[in-house]
Order: sequence, then structure tokens, then C-alpha cells
Amino acid sequence: MKGLKVIQIHRRAVTSRGMLALLALASLTVVAHAGDNYEDKGFGVRLPPAFIRFREVTTMGAETVANRYSSAINPASAGWTPVPSKLGIVPAAYYSQVHFANDMRLHLWGESVRIDLKEWGTFQPSLSQIRVNEKTNRQGLDFGYHVDTVDLQWAKRCDSVAFGVGFNYARARVTHDLGPMRVSESDADSYRLRFGALWEPCEKLLTGAIFEYGFAPYDAKTFLYQPVRRAIPDSGVPHQYVFRPGVSYQYGDMSSVYCDYQFGAFTKGHDTLKSHRFNFGVDHRLLEFLWGRFGLSVDARGNVGLSTGVSAHLAEWLSFDAAYQYDMYPELRREFGRSHTIQLALALRF
Repeated sequence: MKGLKVIQIHRRAVTSRGMLALLALASLTVVAHAGDNYEDKGFGVRLPPAFIRFREVTTMGAETVANRYSSAINPASAGWTPVPSKLGIVPAAYYSQVHFANDMRLHLWGESVRIDLKEWGTFQPSLSQIRVNEKTNRQGLDFGYHVDTVDLQWAKRCDSVAFGVGFNYARARVTHDLGPMRVSESDADSYRLRFGALWEPCEKLLTGAIFEYGFAPYDAKTFLYQPVRRAIPDSGVPHQYVFRPGVSYQYGDMSSVYCDYQFGAFTKGHDTLKSHRFNFGVDHRLLEFLWGRFGLSVDARGNVGLSTGVSAHLAEWLSFDAAYQYDMYPELRREFGRSHTIQLALALRF
């Protein structure tokens, strides 16, 4: 029995090393292609896909729609794994900082609570706030971005299937200044509805999918200063559609490898951005209380983003997550350059 256990441990080690080797090889292959800055599309259709990823925090189970633990991408995941606590209540706080090449820093704070309602499913409300230090972009304008968000999720598991739904409301303000002069400003109310599902067709294999529809009515002004200041009003209703299927395989004790595909369509007036993105990676248990992960995000234009992180379960009632991401927002590279992201999350269990 002892020899069999050693063989199993050796096989898991070989499997994890093989997964990491494949990911590294794939990353080198794709990086060989020059990335695209989406310069053929307007800022109004490039910001929404980046906004979606601003709020996707890398925690247990990694960045996949087929996640057994975290509902950051799929609302159905909130109800898949029972909360290991007496009351089934998990308050959490998270923080992300995105540091762009032009020295603009985007700060995101989030607060959520997961409540296990037993036969009524799992309910998870959350709040988040986005602020930036106003820095000059590559077009010579000072960029301001201010967003407050409310998110409500509900999920229910029935044997090998789980369903979830999430509603998101955000109030956003975007400004562009040239020194002391306001060039443009825009205020928008964003409404997004996301449906998610998980299905376990066989042991260790989990499939998932989400579909999201959103719209964001806005009022904007562009200012002209010759011969006197004059405001040119604008308004409209951009729309967005996101579909993301994925699969994860649990090859070891709470260790998994995953692959996702995401299609997004973002429209504003006559401008449309259609994106195709692939996410794949590994989430590996290193110690009894410690997990490590590595992932790649690749889009059809040759842009590659890297993600790595750790999760530490310090006690039954306490866990901590930390992650680093590189160049995850190619849609914004034209204005701000490449990015480095640091994410931290703390969760309690009662």
C-alpha cells in the first residue's frame, strides 16, 4: 500500500509538471506573434470588455467558467461546493490594482457576502468601486474613470447540475481633460444580466457556460473652445453579448486543469467589436493548505496575458488569495500601454 501511494504521488507530480510544460510551450508559441492594439475600434467598444475582466478576481479554482469554488465568472459556481462552516456565511473583501505603462493606476475595491440558504440555494450580493489616479494617456489627455457597482448572484445545485443568475448595475463616469480644459465627459448606467450553468457528466470532469447580455444608456458632451466654449451633446445605448463555455478536469486532490473559450460582441452606434479569447491553465495543490496556479489568456489577434497566483487556507474559517497578471487588457493598450495587475482577497467563514 505504501508503494502504491508513492506511485500515485509520483504520477500526480509528473502530471502537474506536464501541464505546466504544455502551458509554457503554448505561451512561447503564441508570444511569437505580434499583438494587436485594437486601433481599428473606438474607445467606446474597447472599454466594456476590459471592464468585465477588471472585476474577475483570481481565486480558488482559477479563471474558468467551469469553476467548483469561485463565482467570479460563473454565478452557478456559488452553489456548487457547500460552504464548510456552521452558518454557511462567507464575507469577503478583495482589492485589485492595475498599473499601466503610462503610470495610470486603476484601483478596485470589492466587498461581498455568500449566504448558503440550504434548499433555497446560495445568495451572494457584492459591491465594488473603481477609481483611477488621473494620468495623461498616449493621446495627451488626462483620463478620469469612476465606477460604482452593485452585483446580485443566486445559484442552486441539483445533483450533477447547477444553475445561477447574476444581475449587475454600474454607474460610470468617464472624463478627458487637456490641462485645465475639459475635452469630454460621459455618464452611463450599465445593466448586465448573466446566466450560468455547470454540469458534471462524469467524475472529475466539470463543464460550464455563461451567457451575458448588457446595455448602458449614456449621456456625453464634447467641448469646443473656439471662439467660446461650446458643448456638443451625444447620447446612445451600447449593447454587449458574451458567451463563454469551458471545461475543467480534476486530475488530483483539489487540483485541476481547465480550458475556456469566450466570444464577445460589443456595439456602440455603428461601431462593433467582436472578440475571441481563450483561457487555459492549471490550479495545483502544493501543500495541505496551499494552492498555486498559472494561466494564459490568448485572443484571436495574437495578444497573450499571463496570470499566476496562490491560495492559502490558514484555518477552517480563514483563507487568503494573491495573484499577479500581466497585459490582460490589450483593448486599452492604445491609450495606456501594457499593464501589471496585483490582486488580493480575504475570506472568512461563519
